[in-house]
Amino acid sequence: MKPLLLAAAFTLLSTGTAAAQVDRGELSVAVGQLERAVERLGPNRPDRLVEAVRWFRNHLASTNPSLVSRRYLQTLTFAAAALEADPTRLTIDDIADELAAKVDHCETLDIGMGGSVALRVNPRRGAQTVNNWQVFYLLKIYERASNASATAFATLSAPATARLEPGRYWIWARDPMTGRTSERTLLKIAGKQELSVDLPVP
Repeated sequence: MKPLLLAAAFTLLSTGTAAAQVDRGELSVAVGQLERAVERLGPNRPDRLVEAVRWFRNHLASTNPSLVSRRYLQTLTFAAAALEADPTRLTIDDIADELAAKVDHCETLDIGMGGSVALRVNPRRGAQTVNNWQVFYLLKIYERASNASATAFATLSAPATARLEPGRYWIWARDPMTGRTSERTLLKIAGKQELSVDLPVP
């Protein structure tokens, strides 16, 4: 991995995250960057990655930009930057899985690009629901960007709730009183309007 390059890419992408509106031109640029990054992989590009990027291109015109968040757009742009900076098999497979999850979400719900899932996380110790734990999430493809940081759910458990863009996320929980932290769990959050999960905690 080239952490400095990906850190710089992540920093640039994080600029302006408060801007709510995404326009079709920005989407077109992001998809174009993905297409070029995948093309440069040559024979190393897996079919599912090529098919996912082709899906984005084919659904660009029918996508309602108002349903695409800036965080979703930045995920596409970061994916292209990661493929350019570190075209290893691990990175390629991670990006392919992330884009495939986004495509799966859109195809299952019959929408264009974008969308979101209302996620509820219930920390549990055996059969007991645990209250007042803080839950965190991090998009998996960001895990090797040195300056990417996890985001806390706005509410404590149980349940902790957040609305996330479709994708693959690391989810974990921490007791703010003791600092005890659960193991990270990888979740594919896609294909549903709402999702509720139980998260084992120590």
